[in-house]
Amino acid sequence: MSTACMLCGNTDGNHTYTVKELQLGLPEYFHYQLCGLCGSMQLLDVPADLSKYYPNEDYYSFKLDLHVRKKADPLRKIKTDYLLFGRNRILGSLLSIGYRLPEQLQWMKDTHAQYDSAILDIGTGNGSLLSRLFQYGFTNLSGIDPFINEDRDYGPIRIWKKDIYEVTEQYDVVMMHHSLEHMFEPQRVLQQAMKITRPGGHVMIRIPIMGNYGWKKYGVYWCGIDAPRHIFIPFEKQMRKMAEDAGFEIEKFYYDSSDYLIWSSEQYKQGMPLHDPKSHMFHPENSMFSKEDIKRFRAIMKEQNQNANGDTAVISLRKVPM
Repeated sequence: MSTACMLCGNTDGNHTYTVKELQLGLPEYFHYQLCGLCGSMQLLDVPADLSKYYPNEDYYSFKLDLHVRKKADPLRKIKTDYLLFGRNRILGSLLSIGYRLPEQLQWMKDTHAQYDSAILDIGTGNGSLLSRLFQYGFTNLSGIDPFINEDRDYGPIRIWKKDIYEVTEQYDVVMMHHSLEHMFEPQRVLQQAMKITRPGGHVMIRIPIMGNYGWKKYGVYWCGIDAPRHIFIPFEKQMRKMAEDAGFEIEKFYYDSSDYLIWSSEQYKQGMPLHDPKSHMFHPENSMFSKEDIKRFRAIMKEQNQNANGDTAVISLRKVPM
């Protein structure tokens, strides 16, 4: 009998795959199980020390030092006023000509965030997302990450070395941008997220989804597995069920996969780690992919997203007031 699925408990018809660590280029292999019932995937042989797979000097979330200005960018804030709240219509509309809404502002729009909303970013890394939100005018910003070296206070942005279970305050917006899949007991994590979200507040989750374009095309070379950092990768139906079982109302569920999915998986298939000096991530101008390739990859993923067949989803959950 196989290991019970951590998301649905099923033990029948499960299949095991051997997956190499491909991001850092370590010569290590891990076993992942695909659930025969819910279609989700999980890591079976969890390393005793996961921190070695998140080295601060190499892992992408920790790559850059955070530099925070004391004041938000005034022109950026005018555009944010206009795009999110309909304010500063004349100047805002002029400044926004040909300006595409950045994904960070789309997330704020999805969660109905205001400038003074209490926002918590779980798995924040070096806090670069919080820094960007500050430049757009948001002022009440916090982050947590168990893998950073120490607490950090940047004035308008506070980052703590802790996990979600150590959080006691409540927030208007709780964000988990590609961090939930790194955690054990996801149902318990979602229940804790419910506790630390204020009534009427939102939880924003971005997460890889199992069984779609990338897995079908690349199999064990699909970047969405990211062994052994990803503890689980949910199937869409199971992700929806977990959110609803935690008590959330699903307001939005859409896909946002990018060209990264294709070029990183292609590199993995050819034996090139993400952190290889020749990787497209570091030197796109000298990588194995041309500008035309990247343009084509973007078009492919745009179509897959529109067909709900992308590999990363954006989920906006609301805590309904009692």
